Amino acid sequence: MATNPNTAPRHIQVHSSVQISPHMQRIYFRSDKFADFPLDEAGAHIKLFFPEQRSAMPLLPYRNELGKIVWPEGKRPVTRTYTIRDFIADEQLLVVDFVRHADFGTAANWAVHAQKGDVIGLAGPGGPARFNPEADYFIFIGDLSALPMIAASLEQLRADAQGEAWIEIEQASDQQPLSAPQGVQIHWISADQAFEDAAAGSFKNLDWSSSISVTLAGENTRVVALRKILRQQYSISKANLYAVPYWKRGHSEETYHDERHSVMDDEG
Repeated sequence: MATNPNTAPRHIQVHSSVQISPHMQRIYFRSDKFADFPLDEAGAHIKLFFPEQRSAMPLLPYRNELGKIVWPEGKRPVTRTYTIRDFIADEQLLVVDFVRHADFGTAANWAVHAQKGDVIGLAGPGGPARFNPEADYFIFIGDLSALPMIAASLEQLRADAQGEAWIEIEQASDQQPLSAPQGVQIHWISADQAFEDAAAGSFKNLDWSSSISVTLAGENTRVVALRKILRQQYSISKANLYAVPYWKRGHSEETYHDERHSVMDDEG
C-alpha cells in the first residue's frame, strides 16, 4: 500500500455504469476526496475493497504507529486489483473497466449489478511502469483483463511512436475503439485463434538491437510463457519489460496473490 497521502485509502461511490461490450462493464466513480488524486496515472494498479453486503460501508486499511497496514478489528474485506482506465479531472471521475466473466466472481458480480450510489473502497494508484516511454518500438500483449491498461497506455505514447498491440477478445463485438498513434498497429485476436503463437511470431521480425518496450499482462500461463521467450531468446532488459499476470485460471486473487508477486519479481 502506498504511503503517498494522495493515494491513501478512500471510499468511492458509483456515479454511473454502462456495458461497453458483451464482456466489459465500465463504471464511473465519484469521491469527495478526489481533489488530490494523482493525475496521469491511467493504466496504473489500484486496489478495490468490496463490502460483505452491497448496502454496507466497506472497511478501509490504515497504518498503525509502527507504520504497519492494519484493518479495523482485523477484518480484511474482499480485495481485488484493477487498473485505472481513466481519471477525468474536470469531472472528478475515476473510470474502471470490469470484465464480465461467464462465472462471475465477487468483483465482476458487483460491477454487473452496480447502482448509482453504491460504495466501495479504493487504495492507490501504484505499481510498476507499464512501458518505457523512451523506447524505439512498443509492443502490448494482453487479454480482456489487460485491455483497460493497454488502451490507457496507448493514449500516453508520443505521437510518432511505432509498435503493435495484440489483444485477445472473446468475440468480435468485444473490440473497442482505441486511440493510438498512427504508427501502432492493433491486432484483435479471437479466443479460438493461436494468440500466443501469433504474438510470439511477431518477435522474430523485430530488430532487438534497438530499444523495444514490451507490455505483457493477462492470464498467468501466457504471461510466464511469453516472458520466458522474451528473456531467454531476446534478452530483453527488465527496464523494457512489464510482465504482470493479472489472474490465474481456476484461482481467486486470494489463492494466487503470493504466486503472482513471485512471477512479477522473478528475473528469469
